[in-house]
Amino acid sequence: MVARSQEQALVRTLATREQSGRTMKWDEQMEAKIQALTPEQVKTAFRRHLDPAALSIVKAGDFQKAGVYQK
Repeated sequence: MVARSQEQALVRTLATREQSGRTMKWDEQMEAKIQALTPEQVKTAFRRHLDPAALSIVKAGDFQKAGVYQK
């Protein structure tokens, strides 16, 4: 939604939709479908498409300053 309020992003979106034969109505329908998802549906899709054991978690920052430094 924020991107659509910025001229450059809106022009880019319109050009992309034109190339793919879609309209902004497609975006509206997609957003409605996403909003209708339940947490359980999202969890099920996550488990179907991603293997948690194959994910890497990377943490960065000043852990000492944050008070979470571990030796």
